[in-house]
Amino acid sequence: MEEYKKVTISFTKNQLDKLDEIMKREQGYSRSSLVREEVDNYLGYRAQKENVNYLSPIISQNIKLVLSRFEENLSELLIKLAVEVSKSNILSARNSDLNDYALNYLNAVSEQLVAEHNGVLDLEKARDFIDGEVNG
Repeated sequence: MEEYKKVTISFTKNQLDKLDEIMKREQGYSRSSLVREEVDNYLGYRAQKENVNYLSPIISQNIKLVLSRFEENLSELLIKLAVEVSKSNILSARNSDLNDYALNYLNAVSEQLVAEHNGVLDLEKARDFIDGEVNG
């Protein structure tokens, strides 16, 4: 059994009234046991607050590291994708014998489609858009 040491604590009348009110609702509490429980709760809160102050910078640093690595990987993938798209465009242009006007038109239409759809393209809508431009 844990040893208790008696100490004197002063409370306001309002604080004592609130303690007594809680004791009426929660059967089996004395003022001393209620105060001890609340002191334990507060000490736990303070310890947790100190842990958060210690852990928060570590968590933040790890999140920044993960995001940095993600950014590097995404950048590498975008470069590889751009190279592949460029190769595909060069082959298409050579095989289609497109003149400068047709290449400029293709570029302008592609930019417009991407801008209108925030980078999300539906190939059927793109085809319909191009067919409307050519036939319209």
